[in-house]
Amino acid sequence: MMMKKIISCVMLMMMLMCVTEVSAQWSVTPEAGMNVTKYKNSPAAVGFKAGAAVSYTFGSGLFSLQSGLYYVQRGTGKSFFGTAYGKGVDKDGKEQDRYLYFAPEYLGYGGSGDWGSYGGYFGYGTYQNGISGFFPQDMRIEGIRLSESSCRRDYLQLPVLARFNWKIGKDVKLHVAAGPYLAYGISGKKKYTWREISEKGYLSNADSWSPFGKNSSYERFDWGFMLNAGIEVKRFTLNVSYDMGLGKEYKYDDIGLKYHTVSFTVGYRF
Repeated sequence: MMMKKIISCVMLMMMLMCVTEVSAQWSVTPEAGMNVTKYKNSPAAVGFKAGAAVSYTFGSGLFSLQSGLYYVQRGTGKSFFGTAYGKGVDKDGKEQDRYLYFAPEYLGYGGSGDWGSYGGYFGYGTYQNGISGFFPQDMRIEGIRLSESSCRRDYLQLPVLARFNWKIGKDVKLHVAAGPYLAYGISGKKKYTWREISEKGYLSNADSWSPFGKNSSYERFDWGFMLNAGIEVKRFTLNVSYDMGLGKEYKYDDIGLKYHTVSFTVGYRF
């Protein structure tokens, strides 16, 4: 009697396994390609994306759950900033240190009395006086410094997507997918270069460091929402993805829209 129960249980388990094999299918798709990321108030940067998608397809094949693991580069393109420094005369006729700050679409000034508080700015063709400071009249330029910076951040990214599939030909399929993703910063490089010409001569320096170093203000943990669409022809795939970053960029930052990333990858489904 006991033997019959054991045999019945084994047969039932085998039947369930067969049903599962028929109604669901696993697939793995290694893929690689390029992406473009645009952070708020920063130039866009081109990066690299590589990894593998893992899909679990149900029933007739219309619906799948898709995840995977990817190496993703995100960052900011080159930013430029300049400073001209020298001596100026304040409202009372006293000599003070004065500074002119300039960058694309920006012009500001400050001095020893309001260092760090730009006294004015230039934008859209109109000059405006600031709350503090004054424009440095009769300023004698002693030196000019030009700075250049860029940043690349490398992440491991894990998406969890709901995917819909359509067969439009004998060996041709289309799909769209959407869902959240999590990411963790593992490496990267922040570059800073400056060149200066002054009464003392010409000076320059270049430095780089990890954006996720011990004293870094960048937040390692990242998350957001992903949209994905692609076409498959005889198991070869072409995918386009859009990532909308919603996590903190800096440790002291607020949660909100921080960047947009568009990726183009090619792969092969096994």
